[in-house]
Amino acid sequence: MSAAGLPVRAWASGDFAPATGLALTPVASGLESPLFLTSPPGDPRLFVLEQPGRVRVIKAGKLLPMPFLDVTADVSFGGERGLLGLAFHPRYATTGYLYLDYTDRHGDTRIVRYHVSREADRADPASAKVLLTISQPYPNHNGGMIAFGPDSMLYIGMGDGGSGGDPQRNGQNLHSLLGKLLRIDVDHGDPYAIPRDNPYARGGGSGEIWASGLRNPWRYSFDRGAAFLYIADVGQNKFEEVNVADARKAGLDYGWNTREGLHEFSSTKAAAPLTDPVMEYGHGEGCSVTGGYVYRGRALGELAGTYFFSDYCQGWLRSFRMVQGRPAEKRQWDVGDRGRMGPVTSFGEDAAGELYVITQDGKVSRLVRATAPPTPR
Repeated sequence: MSAAGLPVRAWASGDFAPATGLALTPVASGLESPLFLTSPPGDPRLFVLEQPGRVRVIKAGKLLPMPFLDVTADVSFGGERGLLGLAFHPRYATTGYLYLDYTDRHGDTRIVRYHVSREADRADPASAKVLLTISQPYPNHNGGMIAFGPDSMLYIGMGDGGSGGDPQRNGQNLHSLLGKLLRIDVDHGDPYAIPRDNPYARGGGSGEIWASGLRNPWRYSFDRGAAFLYIADVGQNKFEEVNVADARKAGLDYGWNTREGLHEFSSTKAAAPLTDPVMEYGHGEGCSVTGGYVYRGRALGELAGTYFFSDYCQGWLRSFRMVQGRPAEKRQWDVGDRGRMGPVTSFGEDAAGELYVITQDGKVSRLVRATAPPTPR
């Protein structure tokens, strides 16, 4: 039993059954280093991040030529740096607030709030308010995912600060914001408040911390239909992992750098009882996990509750469903191109719960039901 309260059996690719019936339909192309897609609640538009520092809008099936927001002048772009995360306030239609996570000109992480302008397809760049700045000692492992949880708190995924092996031991240092999942209240306080139920709100660690022991979470997501949090954490040299935990449980330690996946990595003392991943795979199958979402849309209703993810190097599409606390229905989907999608930089989810795949070649595609068997190429 893991610390998250779920029975654990990590499994590998041999457990995945070949599956057909899904395809990818193009939504947009010609984007520059796209990294993420999301939508405000109840909004049919799609908002896509371009890593150099632009937020683009896909409206009525067309990519608008003018960016929704351009912060390239504030962003250091290259390698793992850039504009990395976007989240709309749960009451965006009323507040008009959106939040960005990017590496600034010094390479440090900034969480910045903006407001939409009078024109719905443009944000006001002058409305920028910096909520949080986190120093980054190295140029990699910046994390970058931000999302509002079902509790309306803003969660911030932070990598361990970079280099290799976590030389500063940030993952297990409860007084460092690096290597953590942070949780802040953006509706109270200036620039934010520490939620009272955060595990270290009263001391013992930094108040913003919700979970520790992460290397470089890319990406995490909340299941819309159940109280679970899924975190895909990129490994060092041997193992990639996916964690599934009760989203309401505070203070979990996912193990880095004491462990890589389920395997001992260093002699660093763990800050808390370790939470096991529900899945790991070795670097014979990939090199860098790309986390996705639990499907809760309507177009593919038979897949409700199924979590989709990929690997940056191998570009396969895999899925599983949590059943009575265990991963089940493990599948690897043939979506054409010999089952590979190319380097997958991220997944996205629209307001209706439909899923999208973002690839390094500048394309955004939607996951749909296949109308015919995949054509061999």
